[in-house]
Amino acid sequence: MSKGLNYKYFHKLLQKKREEVLEEIRDLEPKVEENPLETGEESTPFPTHIADVSDIESRRDRDSYMISQYTQDLKDIDAALQRIVDKTYGICVDCEGEINKERLKAISYTRYCKSCAENREKTNWKKAEF
Repeated sequence: MSKGLNYKYFHKLLQKKREEVLEEIRDLEPKVEENPLETGEESTPFPTHIADVSDIESRRDRDSYMISQYTQDLKDIDAALQRIVDKTYGICVDCEGEINKERLKAISYTRYCKSCAENREKTNWKKAEF
């Protein structure tokens, strides 16, 4: 258990963030599922130029990507809420050291202290190099 953490404060912070993420997902889902040509978003019943089709697909791809990012955020938030229940919130899962309160305020669902997060980022970049 992390010393001096106000679990109620972080629980409320995480719940608020969870609602915001759910709202973002709810707003984006219809945009991904609907066909803008059928809903009247586009002014003609069919695109007259390949750029029109590309623009529609680009927006749909972007929105799909954002939904997947928000879905991952939601999983991370739920995991953080579970760590509060387990009394392990605020403890780095790598080094088991305390996560700085300011870091938790900025990224309330983080699993890692700043040092371990930076090490993971460096390692991932090295793996991605060709």
